[in-house]
Amino acid sequence: MARKRDPKGQSKHDQAVQKRAKQLERQGFQVDADLKGWNQPDTIRGVRPDIDARKGQQRVIVEVETAEWSACRSPVVLQRSAQHRASSRPDTSATA
Repeated sequence: MARKRDPKGQSKHDQAVQKRAKQLERQGFQVDADLKGWNQPDTIRGVRPDIDARKGQQRVIVEVETAEWSACRSPVVLQRSAQHRASSRPDTSATA
């Protein structure tokens, strides 16, 4: 069973997702974000990312980790997970 954030933690997470989504929009990306009022990103290997942004041949996948959650998972694990997900799709590149 997936762990749930407390309401304050969820609010901080959603604010961070919205901030990054708007940054990508300003850079000309078409953005889907896992937020109320936004188009939902498609799942990738059964997991819905926080943001899936596209511009031409570029694709950016973003998973936001807040302090309470990043303490549970090391950055190396997150980076490897992102790289694995990206390598499974030829049109995706992962950056950390």
